[in-house]
Amino acid sequence: MTDTDARRAIARYHAYADAFEAAYATDDWSLLAPYFTEDAVADLNGTRVQGRDAVLTAFRTAVTIFDRRFDTRRMALVLGPEITDGRVHTKAVGRYERAALPPLELEGEEWFTFAGDRISHHVDRVANLPNVMAYLARHAGGLRPLAAG
Repeated sequence: MTDTDARRAIARYHAYADAFEAAYATDDWSLLAPYFTEDAVADLNGTRVQGRDAVLTAFRTAVTIFDRRFDTRRMALVLGPEITDGRVHTKAVGRYERAALPPLELEGEEWFTFAGDRISHHVDRVANLPNVMAYLARHAGGLRPLAAG
């Protein structure tokens, strides 16, 4: 990957990240369509999803069954974005809070492979998944109920 390609991929990643936050705020996941190839593949904590529409549906589902059960969510990059092996790589910590419960910190790592200006492969892994699952087991009753639909 040339320096120009790397800069372009990182700039496109930043635009995608902004669009993701807008999709999160509005629940309009179509905002992310311009950032993925039609045949995009996503590996989300070991589950493979194929096709742009399926990827966007998986994002919406994940946010519905996890993020929206908390009162607040704050994300902070702790590494990157940087180019590693030709892919954009990031590490982030998400802090999730719900009234009367201790906060939860989720450590995530992501890789983005670009085909031109669009993501063709996305890998998203929760690094501290056992801790997150233990938190959910302990505090599920104190979280917001799962949204219908």
